[in-house]
Amino acid sequence: MNMQNEIIGIFGGSGFVGLELVSQLCKSNYKIKVFSRDAPSNKSLHLMGNLGQVSTFSGNVNNEKEVEEFINGCDVVINLVALFYEFGKQNFNDIHIVAPELIAKYSKKHKIKHLIHISDRWADENSMSKSSRSRGIAENSVKKIFENTTIIRLDVLFGKNDGLFFRFAKMIKTLPIIPIPFESKAVFAPLYVKDVTQGIDHIIKNNNYRGKFFEFFGPETYSWLELMTYFQRNIKTKIYLLPIPISLLYFPAFFFGFLPKPLITIDQLKRFKVKIKYDPDHFSLNDLNIQPSLMKVKMQKYLKNF
Repeated sequence: MNMQNEIIGIFGGSGFVGLELVSQLCKSNYKIKVFSRDAPSNKSLHLMGNLGQVSTFSGNVNNEKEVEEFINGCDVVINLVALFYEFGKQNFNDIHIVAPELIAKYSKKHKIKHLIHISDRWADENSMSKSSRSRGIAENSVKKIFENTTIIRLDVLFGKNDGLFFRFAKMIKTLPIIPIPFESKAVFAPLYVKDVTQGIDHIIKNNNYRGKFFEFFGPETYSWLELMTYFQRNIKTKIYLLPIPISLLYFPAFFFGFLPKPLITIDQLKRFKVKIKYDPDHFSLNDLNIQPSLMKVKMQKYLKNF
């Protein structure tokens, strides 16, 4: 089949990575279907690509009938669906385990050429974090169900409207203090979102990458303190970094957990206790001949607005 006629189905295509990915794949002349809880209301999706190149479907990723109907007719399926914190009926088990298993099941049934499952750098089925544990379980589950699955773990992402700098930029207008857990072992290699979408595009185009395991990460590593210090130095708003023991942050994190968009949760604090190492046996952006972008170069134009 000609690449121009291939249909790519994206679960979670109206989020931060999803919007960038749709834009990237439109340039490669694929037909795109986007499955999301609120995709039809996202007007920017319909403005991408040529007339009729992008179509949207509203549905529940845990609804078997809706998931199967969406997958049927696709050539490639990409699962971007993720949950950063549990709230109401949204929980890690349903979103990180049950949904990917459904997607893998129907990708196999309908003989999809290639399933790409986007995971997280903390994914570990033995983790003390519920989110990380569910991500690790999902990686193993989807591979067992549908062998031709490519897994891509992502480091912390940056770019326009990201969940890191842009999220904190909104918060500090109300309270200009950022807590720094001073026993934190976590090390981050910030990754530019456009490098991610370019990498996924490369993987789709090369059949040799089907069923492989990738880890995408940026070229430089930072502690949480170093990340927030960089943020502090490059914005106009005056903010204060407040070192606090992780144990003392558990108390406010417990109450934040009851809010629709918590500043931090207990589950997220558990991630700060873990230092992740990359597996040299996994593929990276360098294997795709993509030079990861420097955060200090790409973020300057965005941060000067805050």
